[in-house]
Amino acid sequence: MSTNPSPSVVRSQRNNVRRPTSNHEIELDAYQDDESRMLRPDQAKTGRPDNLDLGSHGKLKLVRPRDHLGYFSTSALILNKMVGTGVFVAPPTVLAITGSKGISLVLWLLGGVVSWAGLAVYLEYGIRFPLSGGELHYIDFVWTKPKLLMTYTYSIFYIILSGSQANSLVFGQSVLLASTVEGTVLDPRLQKLFAILLIAAVCLLQAFSRINYVRFANAFAVYKITFLSIVSILGLCALRNERTPVAAVLDDPYGVKNLSDAFAGTTLKLYPVSIAMLDIFRVYSGYENANFILEEVRRPPGDETRVFRRGAKFTILIVWFFYIMVNVSLFAACSTEELINSSDVLSLFFSKVFGPSPKTRTASGTLLAISAAGNIMSATYSAVRVKQEIARLGILPFPAYFAKSTRYDTPGPALLLHFIFSTVFIIATPLSNANGYLVFSTIFYYDRTVVAMVLGIALLAAPHLKSFEYEGQKWSPKGSSLGLWYLFPLTGIYIVANLFVFVVDWFPASLQNTLHTKERVVASWVGPTVGTACFAAGAAYWLWDRHILHFLGYDSEPLQERTEGLTVHITFERRLSGFAACVVKGAMLYLDKLKEFWDLVICRRHRDQDEM
Repeated sequence: MSTNPSPSVVRSQRNNVRRPTSNHEIELDAYQDDESRMLRPDQAKTGRPDNLDLGSHGKLKLVRPRDHLGYFSTSALILNKMVGTGVFVAPPTVLAITGSKGISLVLWLLGGVVSWAGLAVYLEYGIRFPLSGGELHYIDFVWTKPKLLMTYTYSIFYIILSGSQANSLVFGQSVLLASTVEGTVLDPRLQKLFAILLIAAVCLLQAFSRINYVRFANAFAVYKITFLSIVSILGLCALRNERTPVAAVLDDPYGVKNLSDAFAGTTLKLYPVSIAMLDIFRVYSGYENANFILEEVRRPPGDETRVFRRGAKFTILIVWFFYIMVNVSLFAACSTEELINSSDVLSLFFSKVFGPSPKTRTASGTLLAISAAGNIMSATYSAVRVKQEIARLGILPFPAYFAKSTRYDTPGPALLLHFIFSTVFIIATPLSNANGYLVFSTIFYYDRTVVAMVLGIALLAAPHLKSFEYEGQKWSPKGSSLGLWYLFPLTGIYIVANLFVFVVDWFPASLQNTLHTKERVVASWVGPTVGTACFAAGAAYWLWDRHILHFLGYDSEPLQERTEGLTVHITFERRLSGFAACVVKGAMLYLDKLKEFWDLVICRRHRDQDEM
């Protein structure tokens, strides 16, 4: 008998409801049963928010067992999120900050180590709490006091910042590069327009079909592996000083010569290195993507987490290898000055290998645009399901609306929410600023460092926390056979790396010199300040929704979830008392009086017309 809990058992533990396993639950691979559940906020382990609308109903469509994601689809989901355009956008920035190719490669290697450590942390959480929503539920389980504070804080931060703006803007830039000639000044307005159009297209596609996304995701994964393999092979050719005859006649640095003094010019300062690491963390992020949709991942009997574990580990190793190979390829083909001063690194790389040609710019823009689209599709697929889970907890206003699924079994309202906030940040990003894109694209990942530290510290204490216990037994690691000797050192690395970025990002720095630019730059404190403001907004909303409204008499009735087959009907109810009831009663009386007055006016008008 497997010791891994099923999602339905975890939900039961969360709500202190012990339910027997039914035949229907077995049929649905232990995701839901067909009995009605009545959950009161004060009876649940972590509580239910009070933000519930009177008489509103929503429905959540579950995934049929035959549509669960297997090994390849799970790996594709993670790969598409990890591999976008960052591996071709970040290397010049990291190189400009560190000043040397050697230190840049060390940071990229370190980023892979931290990501592997992060994967170890998320595997343990995913095995213990196999629920769609990922971090939302992990925080809910491990941070119980003050009640729901961290859940609200995480939810608001995630709703606001977890858009697809970064890769969408790179998509817009890539489209313009592919359709213009060398030397053309790119219009940031057009770049933002193409970015918004892509977000709209992705959201519409996923609103009308889930299975089509899975097919697209698998195709994008094959494309990205092929694309990165070709770049890596060309990089090996560059290391052997081989290129086409057209390029061979060029008198420029190429091959091993570009790596002969890799550590020359190194300039290491705390703030620039933290910014570089944050950018690298952003490029490596996505290894946790399967955690957000775990209830859609296949759970083979006897070893329910096998698909999840193996798919995630295999994918991050492949991505780690290709990221290092892409950096080596770029560094071998191009000099430091060429990389720092280039606005299109992939086009520069192709021109160095194949020789100057207008086609390199078109090829570069097209390849990057396709890669960005695959990343956005994967990020959107997982993010909107987290937002649907947030609504299901009742945290959002109009929770039943944002929690329900469309008739196509897709989270349409959550997709709308995702589109709105992505568009806002696309419009707000100052592309004319030297580091505007860098700062705005890393705000979300700055806040993720806080979440990472919270989850890491909780995991270190997991053997002593009741929330990790299962069937009366103390928790023990199941992501690796090496147990605590493997997990705890990696968790320590993960916490320290994120703590370093979190602290140092606040310190001011001369970005003009660091980025080798004379243009105006966004102040170093803008990113951390915006990220902290989102956390503060979540805490303020928690205070309002959980305490002030309760004080005013705006209380919640029980929340009911009733399952019919694969559809979960969610009912949110609200009752008023005290001051809130007086206000509503007074408002209703006022409206009644207003209606009586209006009816009187209408009657007099009709009477005057009759007399005439």
